[in-house]
Amino acid sequence: MELLPESTSRSEQTYPLVFTGSAGEYFRIWIINVFLTVITLGIYNAWAKVRTRRYFYAHTTLDGYAFDYLANPIAILKGNLIIATGLILFIISQQYVPKLNSVIVLGFYAVIPYLIYTSLRFRAYNSAYRHIRMHFHGSAGESYQIYFWWSLLLPLTLGLVLPYLAYRKKKYVFDHMAYGTTHNRFDGAPRQFYTMYLAVSCFSIVGVVIALALSGMVFGMLGKGKLDHPAAMMTLVAAGYLGFVFMASLIQQYLYTQSTNYGWNHSTLGHVRFTSSLKTWPLMRIRITNLLAILCSLGLLIPWARIRRTRYLLEHIQLMVSGDLDHFTAEQGADDHALGDVSADFFDIEVGL
Repeated sequence: MELLPESTSRSEQTYPLVFTGSAGEYFRIWIINVFLTVITLGIYNAWAKVRTRRYFYAHTTLDGYAFDYLANPIAILKGNLIIATGLILFIISQQYVPKLNSVIVLGFYAVIPYLIYTSLRFRAYNSAYRHIRMHFHGSAGESYQIYFWWSLLLPLTLGLVLPYLAYRKKKYVFDHMAYGTTHNRFDGAPRQFYTMYLAVSCFSIVGVVIALALSGMVFGMLGKGKLDHPAAMMTLVAAGYLGFVFMASLIQQYLYTQSTNYGWNHSTLGHVRFTSSLKTWPLMRIRITNLLAILCSLGLLIPWARIRRTRYLLEHIQLMVSGDLDHFTAEQGADDHALGDVSADFFDIEVGL
């Protein structure tokens, strides 16, 4: 059933993203991808990635039209082979020339910003909606400034630069995306990111205090004699580990939802603005139940877990369009050819962010 845009004013229409994928359909794709990737010693991974993304794009619709993923698997295979070659060289050097390990690690760290830059260009250029491609206009120099130089300041500033670094990363992605000839604009500020990380710091301190208080209570109730028993100690260690993992996951989901909402809510694409309403606790529940389902099914419910999380993420993003969406896409299609030939992007290395 197609969802019609809702009117928010006389001139603005709300268009929700709709995800129609199902766990059953994706399971068939996933299990074949896993089987062929294993028997081809990983070579089929490039085709598996393209098949997966095409499925998710094709089942994400806006105003009744689906998105398209147009990548060539050969380009991804080339990137996979280059990365695999680097890993093999690292393993060989570790066994026979250990002194080269630090050089290889530093070399890989130095090339990460370039990989991120090419990945964003590759992913954007091969994403399309209504036959109009998306583009990423950020530069490799800015990527190095953010992911290399600013990252080097993290230990020197004892992490105080982390909120600003998170802001610059978000701005780098959102401020350089384009749909056809229309560039996205991000008007966010670093202050909100400092507020996010201050909240995380306060939450972490409270969590540590509560953990210490509970530990003291347990020690007081059980007494030293019972704690000498291996089973009791293992139970306490396991409880402490699970508590740490839960708190770390909660912090991660909080930062993800807040930064993602902020990125979309402060972006405009021509006369289109975005709204994102992700919540921390619903995502946390999805993560916990997905993890339990995957563990109990020995991995067979991975497709169900991914479909479930993707549906939540996409269906909490909406487009607010001033005027008509058909008019907007038609305008972009008219001048899209002026961007020039960027087909060389097919041969860039693609990495996950």
